[in-house]
Amino acid sequence: MVYQRTHTWLYSLKDSLQPLKPHLTPLVCPEAIEQLDSVSSYFPDAIASTYGFEYRLQPSAPVVDFAFQVTETGREILAGLNPHTRLSEDFSKHPVWQQIQKFCGEWADPSSLLHYFISDLWLEFDSKLDGDTSSSASELGGVKGKGQRGKVLNPLPFTPSPFPRPQGSQTTSTNNIPIPGLFFGVTSPPDNSGISFNYSWIWEQAMPLLLGTPLPPALEKKFIDCIKRLPPQTSIFQVGMMFSRTVEAIRLCLVGSPSELLPYLKEIGWTGQLAEVENLVNSLSGCVDGIILDLDIGEHIYPRIGIEGIFLTRYQACVNGQWESLLDYLTSQGLCAKETRDALLKYSGYSLVKRLGDRIYVRGLNHIKLIYQSGQPLASKIYFGAMHQPLSKIPGRSAETVSTEDVTKQERGDADTIESAVTFLLTARNSEGWWIDFQLAAGLSDEWVTGYVGAMLANIRDIRIPEAVSTAWNLLNSRRHRANGKWGYNRLPPGDADSTGWVLQLAHAIGESNSERARQAMQSLAAHQRPDGGICTYESEESIRAFIHASPEIGFAGWCGSHTCVSAAIAALPEYRFQLQDYLRSTQQNDGSWLAYWWQDPEYVTALAAEAIAACYPNSDCITNAVAWGMNRLNSQGFVATSDRPSGSPFATAWCLRLLILRRQDTAVQAAIAKATDWLLAQQQPNGSWISSARLQVPLPDDLNPNQFNQWIYHGTIQGSLVFDKHCVFTTATVLQALHRSL
Repeated sequence: MVYQRTHTWLYSLKDSLQPLKPHLTPLVCPEAIEQLDSVSSYFPDAIASTYGFEYRLQPSAPVVDFAFQVTETGREILAGLNPHTRLSEDFSKHPVWQQIQKFCGEWADPSSLLHYFISDLWLEFDSKLDGDTSSSASELGGVKGKGQRGKVLNPLPFTPSPFPRPQGSQTTSTNNIPIPGLFFGVTSPPDNSGISFNYSWIWEQAMPLLLGTPLPPALEKKFIDCIKRLPPQTSIFQVGMMFSRTVEAIRLCLVGSPSELLPYLKEIGWTGQLAEVENLVNSLSGCVDGIILDLDIGEHIYPRIGIEGIFLTRYQACVNGQWESLLDYLTSQGLCAKETRDALLKYSGYSLVKRLGDRIYVRGLNHIKLIYQSGQPLASKIYFGAMHQPLSKIPGRSAETVSTEDVTKQERGDADTIESAVTFLLTARNSEGWWIDFQLAAGLSDEWVTGYVGAMLANIRDIRIPEAVSTAWNLLNSRRHRANGKWGYNRLPPGDADSTGWVLQLAHAIGESNSERARQAMQSLAAHQRPDGGICTYESEESIRAFIHASPEIGFAGWCGSHTCVSAAIAALPEYRFQLQDYLRSTQQNDGSWLAYWWQDPEYVTALAAEAIAACYPNSDCITNAVAWGMNRLNSQGFVATSDRPSGSPFATAWCLRLLILRRQDTAVQAAIAKATDWLLAQQQPNGSWISSARLQVPLPDDLNPNQFNQWIYHGTIQGSLVFDKHCVFTTATVLQALHRSL
């Protein structure tokens, strides 16, 4: 069906969705785009800034269901409370939209429980182009053994649909009004509200508001039973009402551990094959961070259930490695076509749009859903979307410089390159605000990586950064489980000097170096200084030996000895800068470089050591020799080639660029800086990142010279491994800081 708009605004959602069309057309058919235009034209642009698309993978169909998350302004519009923007009068005549208006009005009212218990609201509009049966009971599979396919939910005294209009009141315009499904998020009220948490408001207030009548007794009884049987660590993520589907059911989306969710299915009377679901969940869990269970509750539990695979990173987080693995898994199971996989992996990115008031659109993949019913083929869907916000302007940069709506890598100016990299990094944080990268036996790194990325971002001129780095510091400051105040790879291993040093660099950059926690951590570093003047990573072998369960015969002279790469990073701190000068000068190689212990790329430690010496002795021959070495590392095209990145390593090139900047007054060095800068600018990916190229090496604990070791295990997780920053966060932060210095 193609809907026709009967009301106009300066901008509608249709206008707001235009920048996304080029990225949808590889996946959906023209008819689906036309229907998307028709539905979105009914709503003002101000109603939403986050959009979602549901795409059928198996059985495949080139269509999307469209959804949007209602903003606070959107809530006022839907409730009829916004004095400037209203929906067409036809909405006020339609019984479904009448109930949505009342619901939103109650949600906006601070005296209502809904105001405190509902976190957000999504409206979803089903596509009708693929012959999908989702508008009928067949989508839910009927109720096994009950001889019925699902009742029509008909609370309002009209016919012939769940929400028809009274006789004599139907008009052509209201017939054409699109009817949504509605999903509201459930949250806990603030501590100072005086309201105790419970779920009874859902069936006592929320659902009657949406339906215009109390729930049918049998449905209410079953719904309450399902709520009361919720396991201790399982919570309600969303509650949904499918107004557009003629089924007596409430959608319940539960988040929790599979160890609780699977037994819960049997306890509430689900009649499917639990062993099959368990195998499915176990296979999916290896590719995702968490599971959400979707149930449709009527008088009974419908046999068709949804199993959502989610990532803990924000939905726009560019975690391409994880998405590749997940889509590869679906492809191997016949649940996603290869060409669809390839198109989806190209969807993520961003667009700068001037026409709608200087906005940045960030596109990304969100989650997948497997639809299971005993005896039926497994189905799969993917959910992706976009969100926009006003374009954050770098001081001195005019929005007039944005000359195209979708700015490609080649067309971006220097400021746009910086801004898109910042956007990538800000959206790459997980749901708590941590930057995470690398994967070792201890898991993903958050403390070390957050300290490093925060330090790299702190002096970038972007109005979004102060809040981001402040959040990073607060998160790091909240990790107080180590008595010595240090930070580590993540919360599990003992604290180490390198992680602590990078966090202290962040603290220094944002004015927190005199805080109690920073002073404690700074004092703890003294125990890491060895007789030769260098800094070791681990203060003593006992704690790290116990952590990795090393046998008694294994020595730790390597991990507990002086490390040039750690010492060079610590030397960036004013408190240690002069103390480490002799050690750094004494460890410089004859060719002008320094050798790293934890890194494959000597550019990292050489740049850090040279910068530390330059801060005290800017005319030192050590710097001149180091820069000469760096000039030889760059090839004629302006990049550093490595064994793993023979066509150029952004990570190594960025550190080499920082090194060369120390002698930028030299004409030959200036030319090399320009080449390296241009090469890095050209290598930026559409999503704002640079490809993973930071190569962390984990030597054997007793290895004093890992640069002579040649049996590295690529992508391993224990000692002897060579690991890349699979999320591209570490590399991108490094390149961003280097470009900030060179531009």
